[in-house]
Amino acid sequence: MSNPFTKTIRATLLLTTLPMLGLVSQPTLAASDCKGLAQDACAAKEHCRWMNGYTRKDGIQVSSHCRIGKPSKASDSPASIINDKDSTASR
Repeated sequence: MSNPFTKTIRATLLLTTLPMLGLVSQPTLAASDCKGLAQDACAAKEHCRWMNGYTRKDGIQVSSHCRIGKPSKASDSPASIINDKDSTASR
């Protein structure tokens, strides 16, 4: 027969592990949200971005697709950084 203390430990571990599994699986759920979307639908979602098709170095062609990605910030673009440097240099 099993020890009641062992059952308590198992129950405690189960109750503490299940919420952690929910936190770990969140990125997986978000990634599938963008998969398979058409270009217009992809552009409508803030956390998705459209990737144009391209040919890899090994000759494999990759078709255009929607993927998860951070939205780009205009203030972090290379052009805005160059413009900021030019404006401070002319002062």
